[in-house]
Amino acid sequence: MPPMTRIPHVVVALSYDQDPERWRARHARGEVLDATPYGYHRAADRFAMSWTRSHTESALVGRVRRKLAARLGFDVVHVWRNRALLRGADVIWTHTEREHLAIAAVLGSGGPPVLAQSVWLWDAWPRWGPARRRGIARLLRRHAVEVVHSPVNLGDARDAVPGRRVELVPFGTATLPSVRDDAPSSTPLVLAVGNDIDRDWPLLAVAAARLPEVRFRVVSGSRAARETSWPANVEHVRTATRASLAASMREARCVVVPLRENRHASGTTSCIEAMGAGRPMVVSRAGGLDAYVEGVARLVDPGDADELTRAVAAAVAGRVPAPPLGAEAARGLTQADYVARYVRITEWLLGEDWDDAVSSFASLQPPELRHPAAAAP
Repeated sequence: MPPMTRIPHVVVALSYDQDPERWRARHARGEVLDATPYGYHRAADRFAMSWTRSHTESALVGRVRRKLAARLGFDVVHVWRNRALLRGADVIWTHTEREHLAIAAVLGSGGPPVLAQSVWLWDAWPRWGPARRRGIARLLRRHAVEVVHSPVNLGDARDAVPGRRVELVPFGTATLPSVRDDAPSSTPLVLAVGNDIDRDWPLLAVAAARLPEVRFRVVSGSRAARETSWPANVEHVRTATRASLAASMREARCVVVPLRENRHASGTTSCIEAMGAGRPMVVSRAGGLDAYVEGVARLVDPGDADELTRAVAAAVAGRVPAPPLGAEAARGLTQADYVARYVRITEWLLGEDWDDAVSSFASLQPPELRHPAAAAP
């Protein structure tokens, strides 16, 4: 395919309620770190970019749409409403299987090429029956490439639906300001942040109960966090702003990311934020997350309360070193790196050679842009 002489049109297909205008308003209020969802706006200097729109709907229609999406595993109504926009793209970007499976169902094999990123799909796969697996496999085969964030579900995807291209794309995100030069609180504080379904909050509650002299702050709006019986030394905060999260990071002695076994590298965002801030980390070795933090975090086995307790105590006592300055940038985990990987895959979809660097845990940025500050939106 000859190179395109005009600027390619990329449509970013995101879930309902992730319109960039609404997201920018949330960013202005300090509710999110990214200026647009996942920082995809960073590619605007390379492509003409559009985003799917969340159409106005009544409460009843919204309930029906959500129930249908829950049953299917993808939001076919949201994608159907945006079908004209999607058909006009040169390439479609997606962030989860909820979008790319719906696009495959609505547009079929004749639509624009799709950069199909999966997050939770391969965690759910073992729970599905043969008929559903066959249906999902047919949809997956309509895409030129599927990408995942973990070496674990990379193997799952290639084994389950062979004969197609599946690649690893390390995730990257905006980081918090460095607090390396700021002394933490004199009263030890352990910070745990996250809403992912695979956070093991009951395990953290056990560890916290064994360390009554240590304060814990859990920042999570998840149902699992709300339903956990926390000991008296745990403060549970359901929401946070950029400012409050940065303040908590400044106060903390360490960051803990307790996880259950999973397939999708749950916890990447929290780890990258802690790396950028420069606080010691205690992280469960689950879901392939060790590929992101090996050498810069104390790794513990999932489900082991004794090991988690010992590791947190060691971090509070200063026996777990903080990540070196620029660790997230050196590993290619900045938001700029993440979007650069999407850009290079898009160039391949438009006819250029595949670049193996998209799967490496190394920076894709020029040396002069690798300072941690370059990750900010």
